Amino acid sequence: MNGPAVLWGGMCESGSLKDLTYEHCLAVVPEDVRGFVEISGSSTALALDLFGRKRGLPTVAVTDASGRDHLVSRGFRGQVRTITSLEEAGEICLRYEQAGWFWPKQFTNVELVGCVELWGSRLLREVRANWPGIRHVVCGFGTGATVVGLHRVFAPLGYSVMGLQAREGDPVPGWRNYALQNLEDQDLFHRFQGEIPLSTASEAERPGTGALESLLRYANAHPHPEQVLVISHDGRPRPGN
Repeated sequence: MNGPAVLWGGMCESGSLKDLTYEHCLAVVPEDVRGFVEISGSSTALALDLFGRKRGLPTVAVTDASGRDHLVSRGFRGQVRTITSLEEAGEICLRYEQAGWFWPKQFTNVELVGCVELWGSRLLREVRANWPGIRHVVCGFGTGATVVGLHRVFAPLGYSVMGLQAREGDPVPGWRNYALQNLEDQDLFHRFQGEIPLSTASEAERPGTGALESLLRYANAHPHPEQVLVISHDGRPRPGN
């Protein structure tokens, strides 16, 4: 192998690695909830939509216009509420929660890190058995749950784990720039920011570059790209890959 390895989330049932996280998170949700609601314009909304349909429940995604367009392009079947700020989004989700809907609160819910650790431990076993040359793990930075969970699993065995965030003024579906978009001390990533490095998508990339393209560009620029594992939440293999 002379390039990075890629974990393709697009091969999961909802088209998102968040399937693996939310199958654990939603296992304890009461049977009488009226539906699922979350601030998401990407992978989390896709996963909640899948699990909602399996349980016969509706899903509402609260997101901006670009997130709405991304979800439509990915086959999202739920309702989209379009907003312009995180504050507005939180108010909408709170109203749904008060009406009996389940809101995972993915930007503040540290329990999601443990859900990532569960599938991250399985991934670690696969990596050690089948790709022993891998030494570095990189994933897109959204809420931070994935990069924190993977860091907890991989870092104790000497792997480096890093999150790649969107650069200012160039949004990537499902990603954020932590310095510009955070909930301060309530933010899930707040307590881990001094421990886990974040890098920013290259300024050399053309505007509008997607998550997978940004991750691959970063991995291929590494001194040893064959040692890098890319975690792509909703990426899909290209022809010939």
